[in-house]
Amino acid sequence: MASKGQSLRPSQYITTFGPGSILETPDGPVVIAAPSQSKLFDNGRRPEDYEITDLRLSQTLLNGNKIFYIPSNADLGKPESISVYQTYHFPTWSLCTKHGILYQHRREEKVGCPSCGQLQNSYKAWDKSREEAVRFVLACSHGHLNEVPWRSLIKHKRECQGADFYKWEGGGGAIRNIQIICPNCGGAENFGKAYSREFQCSGRFPERREYLAGCEKRAKIIQRGAANLRVSELRTALTIPPLDTALHRLLQCRAILAALPMKIESKSQIIQMLDDLVTKRLLNQTSIETIKRYSEREILDAANDVLNEQTRQHNATEENLKQEEFKSLSNAACYGAPPHRSDKPGGPNQFEVYHENVETFTLDSGRILRVTPLSRLRVVMVQVGYTRPISTDKDDPQPKVVPVEYRPPDESIAWHPGVELFGEGIFLDLISTEEPKGISEHFPLKGSAYSRWLSAYNSTDGYRKIKAMPGSQTSYLHPVFVWWHTLSHRLITALSVDSGYSSAAIRERVYTYTENNKTVGGLLLYTAQSGGDGTLGGLIGLVPHFERILKSALRNVDACSNDPICIEEEFGEDRVNGSACYACQFISETSCEHRNTLLDRQLLLENLP
Repeated sequence: MASKGQSLRPSQYITTFGPGSILETPDGPVVIAAPSQSKLFDNGRRPEDYEITDLRLSQTLLNGNKIFYIPSNADLGKPESISVYQTYHFPTWSLCTKHGILYQHRREEKVGCPSCGQLQNSYKAWDKSREEAVRFVLACSHGHLNEVPWRSLIKHKRECQGADFYKWEGGGGAIRNIQIICPNCGGAENFGKAYSREFQCSGRFPERREYLAGCEKRAKIIQRGAANLRVSELRTALTIPPLDTALHRLLQCRAILAALPMKIESKSQIIQMLDDLVTKRLLNQTSIETIKRYSEREILDAANDVLNEQTRQHNATEENLKQEEFKSLSNAACYGAPPHRSDKPGGPNQFEVYHENVETFTLDSGRILRVTPLSRLRVVMVQVGYTRPISTDKDDPQPKVVPVEYRPPDESIAWHPGVELFGEGIFLDLISTEEPKGISEHFPLKGSAYSRWLSAYNSTDGYRKIKAMPGSQTSYLHPVFVWWHTLSHRLITALSVDSGYSSAAIRERVYTYTENNKTVGGLLLYTAQSGGDGTLGGLIGLVPHFERILKSALRNVDACSNDPICIEEEFGEDRVNGSACYACQFISETSCEHRNTLLDRQLLLENLP
């Protein structure tokens, strides 16, 4: 464990870091341990103690698995200065830049770099070696991570078996100027050439403290801080009616869900069941006291909603889950959604829309844009795994998703780490100008960019680069989806000027829905944070002025500082975007659900709203 520690927010653990990632700490770089090695579940603690309930997400995208949150020091009753999550020092090789020596410190020795000589004690030598940790590691597209094989990297002369340290000569602005030399035999290797080579993968998962023999993938040297060394695989769901009340959430916890009878006749039946769970120490007394405050009708209705959600057949795709959210948001835009009290005293509501605050704007084109403020929303974000997209295999470029989960002994259900986010949002859709009023619709698209995306959507064999991305759905290639996604990025940039939030703090959720051969779409822009009451209304306060925000977002859509190169880029088989770049369309990847792919400014320009 890193003795000096490093603080992380739960949302950082889920979105950026997590098991298998390399974290920079005051005590040097460390790899974050897997949940099974984290010590979170020592001393009789169970994942149920940290459960996050979201039945839709568990049933649809997690294959019945459950969600736990990463407890903070306060949750565990420990001082902030105490490290509560296990990490392992990695990499262990170090580079003394003063003398150009590549070495590996040995425990209990007072010497690190041999040219620096002995230090005061072994702790000083260890601290120095961690400050000088080398910035290169070895990784493969199946998620394995290991030290660079410095000893075998060099072509040794005669019968030399290597040395305890190596000379690091050269440098400057390019690694091709670096030579790694064995002090025993004089054998050398150009690091630039080694950096471009492929190596046999060791099959190591340092976060699990294990090696798995037989990895057929080739590994490459990569910088430990590279963005593509580890990419989190996330699954996200919005809490929507009818499962958005505090009572529904309480009834979704694992212990209650497993004990609920298929036929519920009275409140007393439920209370008796809950008392039995408390006696067996499967449920705390606070939960049962909260449930008792509800009327019999409320309890019976909520229990039946939960049972129906658990038993109904789900199409286990993100597309299906998003369609349910789109329908719920559209319904809330038409009729509103009443607030429900939280399951915690003073806690934030899960979903709340006041119909009188919904605004409609007639655009210059005659189309009607509906802007629906969500004054309260709850989002659950789960890290199901990670990838290392550094494949060298042209025939199989898809990186493997390495699961991030905790599986209790003798249990089949796994638990994924997640986080609850509370905040506010704005839902946008275009509505019909004819009867029935309030129904979402989308105008016919046209143009060359539209034709290219439609061809990709209808293709069964091509466009493997996009269709092979983890979590990708064929519907994401539909021109209506790309249109809304491109508009989303323009709006996020425009909203950041007036809302008080940076563009990195505003997230997106793009929806499309096809019925009767008609595809409609919508967009949820939201900002949320873990814990507390969420946010303070800076986003929904702009709803009355949204027509100005839209005009600002579209004002320079025909211009980019990289034009004409940018605007001439066309979407095709080997591309994930059309006309889009960092100067005009890309935003923070923590804000974009699709990592700045599936964008085309040309499509939006040819089909302005």
